[in-house]
Amino acid sequence: MKRLGIVSHLSAHGYLIVRSEDSSLPRINAKIVNKKMDRIGTVYDVFGPEKSPYISIKLDRKMTQSGVQALMKERVYVA
Repeated sequence: MKRLGIVSHLSAHGYLIVRSEDSSLPRINAKIVNKKMDRIGTVYDVFGPEKSPYISIKLDRKMTQSGVQALMKERVYVA
């Protein structure tokens, strides 16, 4: 399990936006989990500045609105 970053916000299109903590980027479609190893979704896109990019995560169908709200400002990981 590798640290990805801290959740910033939910985009208008329903993707979770995470600010990356280091310059090594995850591959597209990599599985993303929380600290309890519950699946959150997959990497959809990487964008922004090269040194500290943002990552958009396509949420898993099982994620509820309350589950998404609980992730705000939490650290997420690449499985």
